[in-house]
Amino acid sequence: MRVTESERAFLHELHAVKKSPMGKRLIHFCVSSAPPAQDMHRRVEGAKSFIKRSFSRSPYCEVFQAHNNDIFVTYSHVSVSEVLAVCNRVEKLFCEDPVSSRNAYNEYAFYKVADAVKELDQVFAAFKSIIGTSQPKAEPEGKPPMGPEHVALLAEKLRTTDLRHCIFNQPVYFIGNKVPSIEFLEFYVASKQIESVFLPDVSMVGSPWLFHALSEDYDRATLRAMGREIVEYRHKAFSVNISLSTILSKEFADFYGALPSKLGGKIVLEIHKTDLVQNFGLAKDVKALAAEKGLRLCIDGVEWRDFELLNFAPLAPDFVKVVWRDDLLAANREELAILVRGKTGLGDSCELVLSRCDNAKAFPFARTLGVKYVQGRLADQYFKTGMQL
Repeated sequence: MRVTESERAFLHELHAVKKSPMGKRLIHFCVSSAPPAQDMHRRVEGAKSFIKRSFSRSPYCEVFQAHNNDIFVTYSHVSVSEVLAVCNRVEKLFCEDPVSSRNAYNEYAFYKVADAVKELDQVFAAFKSIIGTSQPKAEPEGKPPMGPEHVALLAEKLRTTDLRHCIFNQPVYFIGNKVPSIEFLEFYVASKQIESVFLPDVSMVGSPWLFHALSEDYDRATLRAMGREIVEYRHKAFSVNISLSTILSKEFADFYGALPSKLGGKIVLEIHKTDLVQNFGLAKDVKALAAEKGLRLCIDGVEWRDFELLNFAPLAPDFVKVVWRDDLLAANREELAILVRGKTGLGDSCELVLSRCDNAKAFPFARTLGVKYVQGRLADQYFKTGMQL
């Protein structure tokens, strides 16, 4: 497909931003995902004019339109509240109802606000797929798993590369009040991002045992990246998903010791249930370490039926993350009792978090069960747009 003048200008803009990304952000309005309308041209032009007026005080703002009507904006020095207000107004111009399909960033959202330092490549890939010069690669079923020869390469990269561009965070929201709030941010290094950068032709998770062999290097890379990132944020608490052995390691002691004193008590340690089962002998020491340093514990990756077989009470966690499954909506009273008993058995000091919430029905379900915390892409979208969770 022939590239339009505006698209060509945005390509030049992306290259310019890449050379000087600090302080700059991008917005992608996915207009092509909106319901068709006869006056679409008028709406697009109106949206572009509104954006330019709204960002007129910004020292740097450019607006571009793709041939599919998607709008891209680059800007700097505009407050988050102002940006979200503009984004919500633009969304309402095109959509009466919340977006129900995933966009190019695998999010249920009409717009994407991206940091030029960390997420420029994502916007670039989305734009290239629009202009047809490079279709985004789907994960081919035949993509070979990584072999032993890749493990040494990845281990070296994890040890020596600054992976801040691969670290992301996702909030856990408290919905016990009418207006939801962020309880803590979960930091994680995205394996997909690492794979796309260092091993684009193989699957890191295609060989679970080899991927497990990288767990220690993965944890240490996460701690290093988080140690550099966390000081920039102002939140009640932060979590990191690492193994029991890493929590008891010198690397974690160094990470914790390097934190500013005001952040020390804000850390939540997330432990996957599989690690807890396999290495339960370490749980007592981890529990003691958490008590000594005032850290909170969270068990991650729990399925709602796990409460039939597993007892998490001995670790005395502060949170247990239960993965949302749509089959919860079809569960009968006896089956739901499994989850209710599990929640009750954790005691008053432990809270359930309903994670991976990508279904709007998850939120009323959580409230019905008295679950006060949720996490997931749809929860992010609702929170950003001010919709009630």
